[in-house]
Amino acid sequence: MDDWTPIIVLSLVATVIGLQLLWRHKALQSKGQSTAVLKEAIPQLDEQTPGLVFCYSPSCAPCRNMLPAIDELAADHPNIHKLDISEHMDLAREIGIRATTTTLLTGKGSISRVILGAKSPSSLRKLLDSAQ
Repeated sequence: MDDWTPIIVLSLVATVIGLQLLWRHKALQSKGQSTAVLKEAIPQLDEQTPGLVFCYSPSCAPCRNMLPAIDELAADHPNIHKLDISEHMDLAREIGIRATTTTLLTGKGSISRVILGAKSPSSLRKLLDSAQ
């Protein structure tokens, strides 16, 4: 049994890494999609100017930690919006959001960039400023 332990552990680790890469690949397929589908859930979204859509779930701890920073950014930039994907599961599935925290950079009628994971407010601000 001891001879098989490293093989089993290595197989499990490889499976987990493979699944994470698959989820990342699926999430990044959102890039280039039209922002028209987001307009149903976020009517105030200006599709033509650069903006951020912060996709979160209330049960996600990193999401809850980022919410105050997103609110602070939204005070400075009018085209920053939050989207609770637990309330919009069909939309999340249609866009290709597989995990929270996901932030979408929008502009010119499409999703121009997909950011996975929690990011600092300064990096989000820099990203938004560079898109303008």
